[in-house]
Amino acid sequence: MIQLRKASHAIKNSTTIVLPEWWAILNRMVTASKLKNDKPLSKRMLPRDVAARWNYTYEMLHFAYTYQDAYNELTSNREMKMRKYEIEDQEWEIVKQLADVLKVCS
Repeated sequence: MIQLRKASHAIKNSTTIVLPEWWAILNRMVTASKLKNDKPLSKRMLPRDVAARWNYTYEMLHFAYTYQDAYNELTSNREMKMRKYEIEDQEWEIVKQLADVLKVCS
């Protein structure tokens, strides 16, 4: 999905605004998971897709689907100016399906 590719690039290249917010969102999610005694997600950056390598596409899609709550929180925040990268619920289903197809190929 082109939105995920562009969002990954925007997050990594906005070292003073968006990137710190990404880490803050993940920190809040880790804290909330620990309070519920759930296994927290690790704090990771959204992988970048490399068009010439299909397994990078799988990694990006799988990661985005796993971290969709953090991704949605970041893209829905007007102050981050990331709304153009928002992904609708039906699009998340497509992300999951694409990741599943690419996983079978690996």
